[in-house]
Amino acid sequence: MQDIKSEYIITLAKLLLKGAKDNFIEFTSTDIGIEINKSQQAASKIILELQEMKYVERIKKGHGYVIRVTEEGLSSVKKMSEFLNMALNSSPGNIHFNGILVSGMGEGKYYMSLEGYRKQFKKKIGYIPYPGTLNIRIFDPLSLENREKIERFGYQFIDGFSDSERTYGWVKCYSAIMNDNVDIQSDLLILERTHHDKNMLEIIAPVNIKQVMGLKNGDNVKVTLQASKNRTESYIIN
Repeated sequence: MQDIKSEYIITLAKLLLKGAKDNFIEFTSTDIGIEINKSQQAASKIILELQEMKYVERIKKGHGYVIRVTEEGLSSVKKMSEFLNMALNSSPGNIHFNGILVSGMGEGKYYMSLEGYRKQFKKKIGYIPYPGTLNIRIFDPLSLENREKIERFGYQFIDGFSDSERTYGWVKCYSAIMNDNVDIQSDLLILERTHHDKNMLEIIAPVNIKQVMGLKNGDNVKVTLQASKNRTESYIIN
C-alpha cells in the first residue's frame, strides 16, 4: 500500500462525508481546517498536496473553488479502509494471564471422571485429563482484560450430555501453556455451568500439573494462549 499521510486520509474522508464523491462541492480551506483541526494555512497546504497527487480536483467558481475527490483519491481511502479492517479482524496474538494457584471445591475431579466428557476429551483434544482442574485466581488489570479476549481464540467444543440423573453443560477447550513449559500439554476450560466467576481460570492436563511442575497453592503462575495454537476445528456459539 502506498504511503500516505494520515491527515490526507482524514481530509479525503471529510470531503467524502460532505458529498464530494460524486459531485463538486463548495468547501473552503477554512472549512477543511475546522473539520481536521488544522489552521487555514495548513489545510490549504494539504489540499494543494492532494491536488498534486491527483487525489482531488478543484475548479474555480466565482471568488472561490469547488472540489471533489477523484477516483485515485477514493481508491486510496478504500485501500486504507481495507488495511484497517484486516488489522481489526486479524487473528489474535498471544495473551497471558498471571495469577495465584488456589484450591478448588473438588468439582473438577468429579466432572473430569465422567465418561461422557472423558470420551470426548480423548477424541477432540487428544488426551484424557488427570482427574481434577488446576484453579488459578487472576487479579491484575491486564489479565482481567485478557479474560474478555479468550473467545477470539479457536477451541474444541465438548458437547453437553445427559445421564439418568442430570444434564451436564458444554465445555470449550483452549490450548494453553503453563509457566512457559511447552512440554506439558494443557487446556484452559470455559464451562457452560460453573460456580466460579471470571476471575478464576480452570486448567486441565493429562498429568498432575501441580506434582509435575512442583507447584503449590499460593504460587504465582502464568497461563499463555497462543494464536499459533488456535484449534483449527472450532465452533461458534451465539
